[in-house]
Amino acid sequence: MSDAPRHVAVVGAGALGGWTALHLARRGCRVTLVDAWGPGHARASSGGETRVIRRGYGPRAHYVPLVTRALELWRGMEAESGAQLLDARGVLWLVSDDGSFEKESLPAITAEGAPPEVLETDDLARDYPAIRSDDLRWAMLEPDAGALFARRGCEVVWDAVAALGGDVRIAHGVPRPIEGRRCGGVDLADGGRLDADAVVFAGGPWMPRLFPDLFADRVTVTRQEVFSFGPPPGDRAHMELPVWAEHGSPFGGEPTFWYGIPGGLSRGFKLGEDTLGPEFDPEAGERRVDRDRLERARAYLAHRFPSLEGAPLIDSKVCQYTQAPDGELVLDRHPDADDLWVLGAGSGHAYKLGPPMGEIAAGAVLGDADALAAAGRFALPATAQS
Repeated sequence: MSDAPRHVAVVGAGALGGWTALHLARRGCRVTLVDAWGPGHARASSGGETRVIRRGYGPRAHYVPLVTRALELWRGMEAESGAQLLDARGVLWLVSDDGSFEKESLPAITAEGAPPEVLETDDLARDYPAIRSDDLRWAMLEPDAGALFARRGCEVVWDAVAALGGDVRIAHGVPRPIEGRRCGGVDLADGGRLDADAVVFAGGPWMPRLFPDLFADRVTVTRQEVFSFGPPPGDRAHMELPVWAEHGSPFGGEPTFWYGIPGGLSRGFKLGEDTLGPEFDPEAGERRVDRDRLERARAYLAHRFPSLEGAPLIDSKVCQYTQAPDGELVLDRHPDADDLWVLGAGSGHAYKLGPPMGEIAAGAVLGDADALAAAGRFALPATAQS
């Protein structure tokens, strides 16, 4: 870096963009962080109350060290800000299928120095009586994983960028036309112009709209839904559960992936199904929950948590995944511009991995060899049609 800090503009203040801006500011860069509606807004993929953070990633073993680093950085931001951003009450994997995902996860988690605990069904029945366990084969508990407070985390990172002298703006930024392999900054929808030495776009589900040539055939924005049900007054059996997840088809149908966050961490007992929904417009799409998905959630809740059968729906949310064909994130330099980087395609993983991915992105923008090598793993995928 030269004596004068470089100016980097980051568009998008979700987990990926916010942490990229923060790492750049910590390294002495002049940073401008822009978001159309502000940090953690309701239409953002990084909005909402909570997210799961876990090391269980099956065949994606390369994510596991990133999760370890993410936990370090989230804890560091807690200490710096004084805000609670993480509840490490553990993640409990319930195994009703052949357990291949969990078995494949075990070596990578253990290699990180956080060996999970394997529980038999008798252990589950004793320790977690609120969970129906007679049709489970076994379980795996990650003791130091848990849940992140999503919207709060975005706001804290935004404030940290500002505290380091960064310029944080609620504004709509769009890519500037590329000339001579340079972008040169960001055009603002109000007619303003933001000049910068380098630009990072981390626009979440807006990336296909911002960069149709790069993303329209490479990622799909899908509609996802989460539901929160109300436990009875004074309930502790469900409030004190770990965060949990289950692969399989416990009450029939195609295998799927369920996950949940107990009532003490969210607005009720949060339940989601990870199966990809239909394509969705994050800006104009109506966010009314689908009745069929809600009924599936009720059926699962009644099966796995019998005492919550008939519990009222007290909150729901329509959000979105920006899904790459291979399920990976994207961090790459724009093929036509040396000063323009694209970061996104969170594929459901972006929030928890935001701190280390932002660290890698910041290093790549500044030309660090190690960061550039790490970024190479997240290069733009081939087109969906290829």
